[in-house]
Amino acid sequence: MNHHAPTPPPPAPVRRRLRSLRGSLRGLGTPFGVLILCQSATLLLVLPVVRSLFTGALEAAGMANLTDRNYGHLLDCPLAVVLLACAGAVALVALCLQYAVVIAAVSRQRAAPVRQASAPRNRAGGWAVVAQLPLLAAYLFLVLPLSGLGALSPLTRDIGVPPFVTAEYLKKPLSLAIYVSAIGAVVYLNFRLVATLPLLVVRRMTPLRAMLASWDATRTRHLRLPLIACAPVAAVVLAYGLPERLLAWCSTLPGALLGTDSRFVAALAQDAIRAVAFIVLALAAVAVTDLLLGRLEAREPAAISSDPESQPAADHPPVRPPRLALRVGAGAGVVVIAVAGSPAMAAGSPTTADPLVIAHRGHVWGGVENTIGALEAAATQHPDIVEVDVQQTKDGHFIASHDTNLLLLSGRNVNTYDLTLAEAEQVTVSARGFSDTVPSMVDYVRRAQELGVKLLIEPKVHHHETADYLDRFISELESVGPLDANIYHSLDAGLVESLKARRPDVQVGYTIAMTLGGIPEVDCDFLVVEQSSYSREFLRQARAAGKPVYVWTVNRPERIRGYLYDGVDGVVTDHPDQARRIRSETAAAPHASVPLRDAMRLLGTYVPAPVWSGSAPAAAAPAA
Repeated sequence: MNHHAPTPPPPAPVRRRLRSLRGSLRGLGTPFGVLILCQSATLLLVLPVVRSLFTGALEAAGMANLTDRNYGHLLDCPLAVVLLACAGAVALVALCLQYAVVIAAVSRQRAAPVRQASAPRNRAGGWAVVAQLPLLAAYLFLVLPLSGLGALSPLTRDIGVPPFVTAEYLKKPLSLAIYVSAIGAVVYLNFRLVATLPLLVVRRMTPLRAMLASWDATRTRHLRLPLIACAPVAAVVLAYGLPERLLAWCSTLPGALLGTDSRFVAALAQDAIRAVAFIVLALAAVAVTDLLLGRLEAREPAAISSDPESQPAADHPPVRPPRLALRVGAGAGVVVIAVAGSPAMAAGSPTTADPLVIAHRGHVWGGVENTIGALEAAATQHPDIVEVDVQQTKDGHFIASHDTNLLLLSGRNVNTYDLTLAEAEQVTVSARGFSDTVPSMVDYVRRAQELGVKLLIEPKVHHHETADYLDRFISELESVGPLDANIYHSLDAGLVESLKARRPDVQVGYTIAMTLGGIPEVDCDFLVVEQSSYSREFLRQARAAGKPVYVWTVNRPERIRGYLYDGVDGVVTDHPDQARRIRSETAAAPHASVPLRDAMRLLGTYVPAPVWSGSAPAAAAPAA
């Protein structure tokens, strides 16, 4: 009699799914290692080449740096344009290769590679690909990074919306809604184009055809509406940096467990978080690629082409790199990626004895920016200096105002240069629950003198100024006191140099919104740089030139503390009381005491930071 072993019952659905998930994750090991090796190669090899070509372009054009104000001069030099194009081409090729290698590795890991019977018809012609490279570059260097999806490559991780732009849209509910809608649209666009790169690699389509095919592949009725609904939510999460704040809180756990606030422990915690964040993002990218290939395979069943080269030979299995070598290389890559830019490698004590705290446009959480109310509110916060923007009116006088068009703050679609002084003073502005009137520059400066507040005055150029603009500016200020009682800065290099040439005794700074390269060659006493353009190398060069550096507009505690530890000469902030407290803490313990959550300021290297860096109310920031 035959005795048969009882047939084991089929695994429960939950266990079956867990086994399937474990098998899928195990299969992602090789693509993950390939991704990390590509990342390391980009960091160590490609970036230096791109930087060298960019530096050569600046030298060819006789420029020290590239800003939003002088790019036209660079484009006037043919050699500089060629070198800049070469830098862009190298970056584009490297980025395409990085994504292509990872997608190909994922495709090889699948049991049935996604190929189409009509593959020869889909193969892109060389000229078609070349002609559509600008479209592909726009997708890789603009669309992906703006939604935070470019963080996996050193070539795109720093591309995004500058914090000062985000801050401008956070003034009023209407502008915030417009901003969130725009970011939501970008998020939704990325969802619809998510299959572009896999289609480029696997189906060998042109960029345009791949985008159209991706748009068609994601046209799922039950998925489209949820994506449209979730896009604004995702935009809000990104705009206020909630993931970064969560990770910052997680970084406090080592210090809490060890009962220490050591800066060394904080730096190590940051390195660990950076490595974990990158690994999670890399695994997510590989997993999403695998799911996309599976989705494409399900929509259009795979069929092996009649081309013999496309047939997998049974006696010649795909060549895969040795697992041990891949693991060792991937581990070394994680170390390189985590340590690059590490605060543990660059930790130091503040080099500035008494950095300045500068209140941005007064105290915007105590009044409407650039109004007497905001100035009086700032005085109660005891900053070292209060910054104010001024513009010339139609009749040649000056008012305190940042926006040339007053629609955002007043609801009136009118420009400052179309109003007389008397008309401008009748305009009511409001923001964050406060209301006030637009003050004249003379009244603002006079009130600052009464409060004992020193000003950093920024004359803004709207290109409708009178011919004797500078004479009128100096005359009005001297009517209420000595010109050198305050200091000045401007985004306009010509105005900075003219004011400095006219009055060498006055402290005049040059303000930089966006810059690449070295420090600008402008005759000025100090530099005011926007935080997204700040770097330690910029600070080092400014130090060598003997120019103090102020960073604007810094509102997050961890960023304020980080800049003070770097040794900047001042921070421009919307929260002067918070900045003063952090300055006192860093001065009291310059070597060892820094909250672990503040060690997260460089986490944006690998966590999407483009739209996270916008300023948020103090209540939304983590407590220091």
